[in-house]
Amino acid sequence: MRSADCRVRGRAWLVAAAWLLLLDSIANGEDKSADFTTETLQGKVVFLAAAMEQQTGVRSVPEAKERILALQTAAGELVPLLEDSRGRAFRRDERLRQMQVELLVRRYRGSPLAQIIRVYEVAKDGRYEIDYWCEICAISMVEKKDCECCQGPVELRQRKVD
Repeated sequence: MRSADCRVRGRAWLVAAAWLLLLDSIANGEDKSADFTTETLQGKVVFLAAAMEQQTGVRSVPEAKERILALQTAAGELVPLLEDSRGRAFRRDERLRQMQVELLVRRYRGSPLAQIIRVYEVAKDGRYEIDYWCEICAISMVEKKDCECCQGPVELRQRKVD
C-alpha cells in the first residue's frame, strides 16, 4: 500500500513540476507553439520545374514537370507550396495559374514550403477572394471538385474584398 501512495505522490509532483515549467516558459515569452509565421505573398502560381528551367536552364526529368507548385514573385523568387486542398486547387484548375494572386500563407520553421490559407486574385480594379461555390447547397469549397453535399458541379467564385 505504501509503494502505491509513493507512486501517486511522485506522479503528482511530476505533473506539478511540468505545469510550473510551462508557466515559467510562458511568463518568459518562450512560446513553443509559434512554429510558423503568417505572411502575404504576391505573384503567380507555376510549376516549380518549369520555372527553374526558365530561370536557370537546368532541365528536370519529365515526370517532375507538373509535380511541385510554387509561387513566383515579381522579383523571380520561387516559394514552393504545400499541396493540401488549397494548394491542390492550383493543380486542378488551370484558370488559377493564369491569375496574379495574393496568398495568405503559413511558413513553418525549418521548411521552405508555404501553406496557403487564403487566395485572392489581384486585378486592375481590386482584390477578389477566390473559392468554389455550389449554387444548390449554398456552400463554399477551396478546390474544384463535385460538391461535398449534393455531388453536383461547383463554380469558381470571385468576391471583391476591397
